[in-house]
Amino acid sequence: MRKEKDYQYIGKELSNDMSYGKVTGNVKYCGDMQSIGMLHMKLKPSTIAHGYIKNIDISEAESVEGVKAVYTYLNTPDTEFDRGRVANYENVPYQEKLFNRHIRFMGERVAGVVAVSEEIADYACQKIKVEYEELPTAITVEDALKVDAVKIHKEGNICVVPEINYGDYDGCVAENYHKSKTHMGRITHLTMETHASRALFEKSTGKLIIWSPCQTAFGIRSTIADFFNMPYSKVRVIKAVMGGSFGCKQETILEPLTAYAAIHLKADVKLVFTREEQIINTMLKHNADITVESKIHKDGIIEGLSVSAVLDSGAYQTITPSYTSTMGGKLGKVYRLSNLHYDGKSVCTNTPINGSFRSWGSCEIALALENHLNLVAEEMKIDPIELRLKNVKNEYEMDIIKKVPIGNAHFKKCLIQGRDAFEWEKRKKECEEKNKSVRYRYGIGMAVSSHTSSFYPYMVDMANAAIHLQEDGSLIVNVGIHDHGCGTVLAMKKIAAEVMEMDIELIELGEVDTEVSLYDYGCYASRTVYCLGNAVKHCCEKLLVKARTVASIALQCNDRHLIYEDGVFYKENNPKLRIDLKGVSKYCITVMGEDVYETYSYNASEGPGVPAAHFTEVEVDTFTGMVRVVDCLSVHDIGKAINPEICRGQVGSGIQQGIGIALCEDIKIHPKTGKTLIDNLKNYEVTNAFDMPDYKTIFIEEEEENGPFGAKSIGEVVVVPVAPAIVAAVNHALGTKLTEAPLTPSVILEALYEEN
Repeated sequence: MRKEKDYQYIGKELSNDMSYGKVTGNVKYCGDMQSIGMLHMKLKPSTIAHGYIKNIDISEAESVEGVKAVYTYLNTPDTEFDRGRVANYENVPYQEKLFNRHIRFMGERVAGVVAVSEEIADYACQKIKVEYEELPTAITVEDALKVDAVKIHKEGNICVVPEINYGDYDGCVAENYHKSKTHMGRITHLTMETHASRALFEKSTGKLIIWSPCQTAFGIRSTIADFFNMPYSKVRVIKAVMGGSFGCKQETILEPLTAYAAIHLKADVKLVFTREEQIINTMLKHNADITVESKIHKDGIIEGLSVSAVLDSGAYQTITPSYTSTMGGKLGKVYRLSNLHYDGKSVCTNTPINGSFRSWGSCEIALALENHLNLVAEEMKIDPIELRLKNVKNEYEMDIIKKVPIGNAHFKKCLIQGRDAFEWEKRKKECEEKNKSVRYRYGIGMAVSSHTSSFYPYMVDMANAAIHLQEDGSLIVNVGIHDHGCGTVLAMKKIAAEVMEMDIELIELGEVDTEVSLYDYGCYASRTVYCLGNAVKHCCEKLLVKARTVASIALQCNDRHLIYEDGVFYKENNPKLRIDLKGVSKYCITVMGEDVYETYSYNASEGPGVPAAHFTEVEVDTFTGMVRVVDCLSVHDIGKAINPEICRGQVGSGIQQGIGIALCEDIKIHPKTGKTLIDNLKNYEVTNAFDMPDYKTIFIEEEEENGPFGAKSIGEVVVVPVAPAIVAAVNHALGTKLTEAPLTPSVILEALYEEN
């Protein structure tokens, strides 16, 4: 294998291998798929937040020409499932049905129409008449937590997750005690591609085929097969090209509906959500309230930390109990803590369902904890970077919760390099000078955080690869990858090409298809490059060993005397005696009677941390309350950037998303009716390209020992420290102690009014 300085692909810039197809419109997304006789599905939403269906009249809808079926709770299974389940062994709260008589949020589906066109199906939905018996509601978490609150589910509204305790927080003592509370609003994931699903029932084979732009093809297969009591071998899930997820396509949402219609009608059925439907009827990011208490010595050393989190799950618990629990499990990744306590609740309300979001709780924990520490630094008159440097973990220190080392994780380097590159002290003085202005005020802020690179040690994390050398010397790599559109397929190709020392164009690597792919959990926990990349790398190395053996037999020499270079084996003392990979395949098949392929199962035995520090400067207009991010710097300990340009793109996306979380994105629910007040892009405030600052990125590339070519994760951690750094900068500019997100103009103006 080449030495690092001689790498041909690793660390080199390559465009995403799907870029050309996307910009030319030649890539086909699930919503683009067409077939002869394809049917289309539309859903009818409820108009109440809580109650029962007293009567539903579908006769007019059924009489519309072109309608093939109308579904309600009366003619579909009463079986419950969980949209957040990603494996059949998970213990999850089964609460949802295809169509439920008990309506739990405004907009919940009450009926579905399948017709020969989307327009006809939509028209027929409008002909369905529904009469409701309304029930009292619990729209807010406060409502749902009341002793006399209406029970949204028979088991109640609250799920309390197991406490986490390390040391003795209650008993520990320090000179300073601090307490803060952070509120985080709910947001939509705002993927460019809305949710879509296509299901085809093959009458000749009895097989169900589903196309889905998903994060977990095998999870969808298990949910669908178990729901319909079908053998897993009869359900095939093909991961379609995805136009973004950020977590909202981790759940199984549309697939049960199209699958049922396809089986019932023995047909090919497609369902594509509008933007409004996606906002209300898929998953939102949790709104959360997190209280942080700390006991800190006068020198700034943290003695103890206590965190309490309350998350709004929406109408169904789904993944929220697990999400809440996982948040607490991430408290041991960044700071050295002697005493720690965590408790959390997941609370059902009569609102749209909340679920998976990029970083799976790291964003929420970082916002609350970093807000808290920035306020502590201000109160104790300690520079916020110095406060972190006193408390962040060193390389290979232990995660006190998971009892595993954090790996070659460089928190201090991220902080020091960021401080110097951002010119922290100089900017402080510049802000003081600029703040002599009457209207505009400037401030700087920072935050540090981490995330994961695999499931380990939360659970066994296994990734599989199978690689087949073709007769012409090209390669087909089979690995269960789910590319979100960010280039992970390309990363796998680069890893394979580097090991095999061959032209990357000779490597074919498709996304997951449960009929032909080996099992994989899916794309979450930022595990793709670290776990699947390791599987591909080790499998290629194993294939080269086999190819070397074949080459030595073909060349009639000891394999120790063979040199491998650029796809060719040759004898060390006789370079003219050589055989390329095409020759290896030919000899193996025609002489040895074997094929050239290998498989490899990688089991992660470590979960290296991925330190990230974000520094930012903001401008606050005290007349309007508007906040503008002037400049920012992100420093990431990445191990090794497989493709630096794509990694920088990830950082940019995280900054854009983080600015939205901090300043503008918020899905408002009417506190009385439960109506979603913002359900389209016209009214939903997001960070546009115009709002983006000229950001800078620093990658610390000190290879992680067990990562593929030293790499570890980057995809989710990029968003984690951005929002708390912005909140800190606003507080620095205004002298406030704000801890909520988003900091909308009204929040800023109210804070300024209270200050005066």
